[in-house]
Amino acid sequence: MTALIVVFITLSLMGSALWIMPSKREREKMALRMLARKHNITVQLTSVDLPDKWDKMTTKESNVCAYHKYREKTLKDFTEIKLYPYEVWKYESICKGWFASQPFALSEETAKLLEKHHEVFVAIEVTPSNVSLFWREKGDDSVVEDANAILNALLQLR
Repeated sequence: MTALIVVFITLSLMGSALWIMPSKREREKMALRMLARKHNITVQLTSVDLPDKWDKMTTKESNVCAYHKYREKTLKDFTEIKLYPYEVWKYESICKGWFASQPFALSEETAKLLEKHHEVFVAIEVTPSNVSLFWREKGDDSVVEDANAILNALLQLR
């Protein structure tokens, strides 16, 4: 009887320990975030407001991860630019499947990266102080590398 009680307590402790362990998907997300931090990207779990096609209503997209890269100096006289991977009627097409609140020059390499990850990235915001890329963290290390390249390219906008 004593052995049965000891086995039961041991199994319950092991079950509790396994319950608090992160799942495989959570470990993968944490690895992506650590890789992003190596590229000096600030990682934040957040939500983003996305406009509809007619820019009349916004939908809140929850549980997205924002990757931010900050400028050394805040730009003066810079108007915020928003990019979405779907059509918004008053936004300009900057590459296949991506629309921006203002027209701007985009390198061919950056355009290819945006087109490649059309389904993964949710939105991009370029402000006078930073560039933020919102995504659902579905992918591998190569997506983080491409996100870093996109952030660096958009930081060059003046």
